[in-house]
Amino acid sequence: MIKLPPGVEIEEVPLDKRYRSNLRGLLVRIRKLYEALEDRFGEDGLELIRDVSREYGDEIAQRVRAREDGMDLHDVARFLVKLFNGMRAEGEVREWSDERVVIMVPECPYPFTRPQTCRAHTTMEEALVHGLNPGLDYVIEKCIPEGDPECWHVLSRR
Repeated sequence: MIKLPPGVEIEEVPLDKRYRSNLRGLLVRIRKLYEALEDRFGEDGLELIRDVSREYGDEIAQRVRAREDGMDLHDVARFLVKLFNGMRAEGEVREWSDERVVIMVPECPYPFTRPQTCRAHTTMEEALVHGLNPGLDYVIEKCIPEGDPECWHVLSRR
């Protein structure tokens, strides 16, 4: 916390409200940076987003694999839910079977408006899933930026 001089005070915002507001602002800023990369550099900008996202997903998978001994479909799904919860995403698991898990998110946390930006960004989740279990696929079956009412993050066996 920033120390104020004697006699100077500011209103203390509850941690949950402060966290939600600050996180939302950062996620919107990321979206705007992505869009600026695409606007300035076109497909090269999208490729840069994909490359950075893929590398980040691989890094997370390496850290998780170092402490986890093999992850099945449900383990990977639980890990993704933990990530989404850490971003304060709302939603629910719509399907939980031995072959497929569907995580529905009714509002994009970033909030993406361009499908191509969403696809470039979610290269991270795809790399993460493959890094945790190469026998799994990750796709976005429904996508708000493509006009769907909600996003479906789908994990399935290959």
